[in-house]
Amino acid sequence: MPAFLPLLLTVALAQAAPPEYNASDLPKVNGPRPPKYPDPAPLYTGTAMDAYIRRMARRGGLIDAVALPEGDAIIKDKMEGVAGRKAYQATVSPGQTVKIRLRSDHEAWFVVKAANRVGLVEKGMVHHSMHTCDPQTTYVNSSKEAKTVFFIVDTTELNASHVPYSLHVTVGDVAASQGK
Repeated sequence: MPAFLPLLLTVALAQAAPPEYNASDLPKVNGPRPPKYPDPAPLYTGTAMDAYIRRMARRGGLIDAVALPEGDAIIKDKMEGVAGRKAYQATVSPGQTVKIRLRSDHEAWFVVKAANRVGLVEKGMVHHSMHTCDPQTTYVNSSKEAKTVFFIVDTTELNASHVPYSLHVTVGDVAASQGK
């Protein structure tokens, strides 16, 4: 065994994992208006009544939301309700990036999008245009003022309620993400 291997293992183990939070313990905030993209769940997968109930539940005024803590974090949550979506509010300082990555046993059942308070995409919101079964998104705040952004977790299945997942939140700065 090389002499430097124990040193590498010690350094790797010394890196602190981000703190974990339960979403039920985070403060509830007013969420964004529903975005204009179509429902990602194919409405033919369940019964006609399931599709109708989901469509009606998604017609509401605001999406349920909680505020994300400052810095890197892991948020443990589960999808609740028939609407199949939940939002997470982040306040992003000037020059910061926030990356959200969803982990679950059923990652293909989820989509993560970024939106502003009125449900629209702004400059700096990076989306995956295709559903790649890798639910993640990034927001880059290159402006000179702090911005409030919502990360919307949406399900691609009609009956995906009570499916647990965790959001891995990584906060960095724009210069580091661009390799400067």
